[in-house]
Amino acid sequence: MQAFLALVDRLNAAGAGERPGIEAEIWERFGVERALLALDMSQFSLSVRRSGILPYLGLIRRMQAVTAPIVARHGGTVIKYLADNMIASFPTADEAAGAALAINRAIVEGEERFTVAMGIDYGRFLLVDEADCYGDPVNVACKLGEDVAESGEVLLTAAARACLDPSFPHALRETTVSVSGIEVHVFAVEAAR
Repeated sequence: MQAFLALVDRLNAAGAGERPGIEAEIWERFGVERALLALDMSQFSLSVRRSGILPYLGLIRRMQAVTAPIVARHGGTVIKYLADNMIASFPTADEAAGAALAINRAIVEGEERFTVAMGIDYGRFLLVDEADCYGDPVNVACKLGEDVAESGEVLLTAAARACLDPSFPHALRETTVSVSGIEVHVFAVEAAR
């Protein structure tokens, strides 16, 4: 993380002529092109207000215990857990969508006392030490997971949808949503019945 921050500090201090070279170095060292899954537990504010933070912290820990092995089994890496959110990266959109559906299935089959909403985008972003990430795919996936997707829903951006293997076995329902004032075409993944 320190190397990344040092480069950002250099960028801040650089003159106009130096900026493109430093930006290129940052993207060369930290840029990746992957699928990004953002998960948000549903009803956080309401649950905390109703029951207090301590019972909900137990649910957050349970969510982490359920999701981490599923992400790993689908070829992904948990980048971070933050409050009741998870951000994970995957080499492909198929793996991210498969993990999201498996997470929802595990929650239902395990009769967990929580539900989640998830957003998936695909594209180029900055991944720093597998511990933090920055970029448009991060922002869009997080907005979809936190603000747009309903409880139990998995939403893919058009970029993630375009990267799916043609044999992807799940139906997709297209819709348009507003993300921070920008109209975005998304695809809700229909779980197999």
